[in-house]
Amino acid sequence: MTDVTEGTPRALAEERPELLTLCGFLGYAGNLAPLPALLLALTLAKHDLIADTISDLGRGPHHWIMDTGFYLNAGGLLALAIGAAHLHLGRWFWSLGILCLALLALVITLLGIWDEFHTVGSETTQLTVHTKLSFALAPLFLIGPLAMARGAAQAARWTGTAFVVSALLWAVFATAFKLAPTGYDGILEKAAVAATLGWTLPLSHILLRRGLADARRAA
Repeated sequence: MTDVTEGTPRALAEERPELLTLCGFLGYAGNLAPLPALLLALTLAKHDLIADTISDLGRGPHHWIMDTGFYLNAGGLLALAIGAAHLHLGRWFWSLGILCLALLALVITLLGIWDEFHTVGSETTQLTVHTKLSFALAPLFLIGPLAMARGAAQAARWTGTAFVVSALLWAVFATAFKLAPTGYDGILEKAAVAATLGWTLPLSHILLRRGLADARRAA
């Protein structure tokens, strides 16, 4: 019996181009979605771009705008986790990155649900669920891209570099955000979030390009 995939590496023969293409597209859309949501919320709410945080936009009468951005972002991260699991460009380090993506999707969804920030009430220092969840973002956005950098470099050398730079910039700005006074912590938080795109968008590019290339070969 003749194998129709003879001459094609087994891993490539088993890839589903439609799945990779869909996950890449959703990765782009989901991870860019918070940007228009942020711009829309800025036009409707009284928000200080320098001092106020993204979480501040998740409260009040227009909270649904930023919450929608959170949910779409979570969907994009989940799509990347599925696509990366299907493509799998590494061993356990790549698997660790997939786990980080899946956990980020869960945490960001929960951040949208529990949008009360800082502390509970005015006379207590008990942290809210939202604030506790926000601490989980730090290791996930650091470990995820570092774990996947070597595998990503197999697809394109620049993507591996982008993953490492993304992790380092995230670590710098996220730390600065936690240590900065409230007068300008908002802009540092936004810079930290922007740094994560150096991981998620190149990964979306890898999945989308691989899916389209596989589709052309199969045609």
